[in-house]
Amino acid sequence: MRAVVGTQPLCSRLSSGDKAAILVSDFQPLTTAPRLSTLIADAAAGHSVHQVDPRGALSGDRLYATLPDLADEAAAAFRAGEASAAPGRPVFVVAHCSSAALSLQIADRLAGERDVTAILVQPTWPDTAHVTEIFTEFQGKLGAVGRPSPDLDGDPLSCVLGMEQRMSEDLAAMAARLGLGKAPLAFSELLVSYRTWLAFLLACRNDRPVTVPSGAVAITALTDEPGFVLPGSVAQRCRTKVPPPANRPDAVTPELVASVLAEVDNQPLDHQGL
Repeated sequence: MRAVVGTQPLCSRLSSGDKAAILVSDFQPLTTAPRLSTLIADAAAGHSVHQVDPRGALSGDRLYATLPDLADEAAAAFRAGEASAAPGRPVFVVAHCSSAALSLQIADRLAGERDVTAILVQPTWPDTAHVTEIFTEFQGKLGAVGRPSPDLDGDPLSCVLGMEQRMSEDLAAMAARLGLGKAPLAFSELLVSYRTWLAFLLACRNDRPVTVPSGAVAITALTDEPGFVLPGSVAQRCRTKVPPPANRPDAVTPELVASVLAEVDNQPLDHQGL
């Protein structure tokens, strides 16, 4: 089974407005739950909201991309989308969970052109253990247990192809157990979903240590991690606030959206000295 669907845009505009631009890097959960960018666009009246979807950009023929490449493309697409807007208006780059590293790089590329603030929502930094854990979790959902972990240190594209092949075999075995003549379309869609998630996590893992933006970028983290310090930085580099309580750290709620927009509307624009 080879999972191929059309590549989706890396960056797309969700709403228009004359206020500060908001660039949200997030993902469609592996459920029907709403995503942060969509809820922000619905609630941010008067703001131009753009969605960065790295998994969508890896859903077609391009199976892997580095974080610097994705950041370059997202920044270029954002500039093109804002070409007709008022020059130099502020931009807030919002990251959800594991998109933190990518968002920091996007913010760094836009710094110097305009006032930039990065807002990291429950930021995480995928490493080898995390990629392996997610791959094992996916295989378990496909009915495969006890298989060795993938080697993540080789060529990244080969690694993604190898993980996809193993999951494809697991899906074929599941189809046989269910007595299906061939794997249904839903199986191919599931394979794409799993593969793109692993490919992005691998890109985050391969980009460590974290690239910290220049001092021209103000950074706020909405996190309930005690004593949070931005990796590769010092405690004073990142302002922290506790987000509203939720049943899971990655849960997107109206209260969380309100907290993000409060940062957008109230954030001081003088970032010197941070």
